[in-house]
Amino acid sequence: MGTIRDRGLVKWQTALIMPEHKALNKKIGEVDYFLNKKPILDEYQVEEFENNIHYAMEFHLPISFRLHNEVNAHDLYGHCVYIHPVTKELRIQKKDSSFEYIQFDEIIEITVED
Repeated sequence: MGTIRDRGLVKWQTALIMPEHKALNKKIGEVDYFLNKKPILDEYQVEEFENNIHYAMEFHLPISFRLHNEVNAHDLYGHCVYIHPVTKELRIQKKDSSFEYIQFDEIIEITVED
């Protein structure tokens, strides 16, 4: 009697890979599904963010920002000292008197601490 000759995974591989298949496999490998997408903000939410920032600046109240990052969201706590009108960059003074610069587009959520 003959012996069983199992070829393992070779029997399941395709004999021909077309260039389209190669390109598709490469494209699928490049996409990282674990990156967080930035939530789409309404124009009303953006207007509310602006109003909250101006209110906190007027009365010198601390603000808690939730900022978007590609990997995860992070929080920033401090006082908004200055808003650059052209670049929409905010200068935030933290508790240790250091400054951090953030873009207005990075903001996901704002909470004014009363």
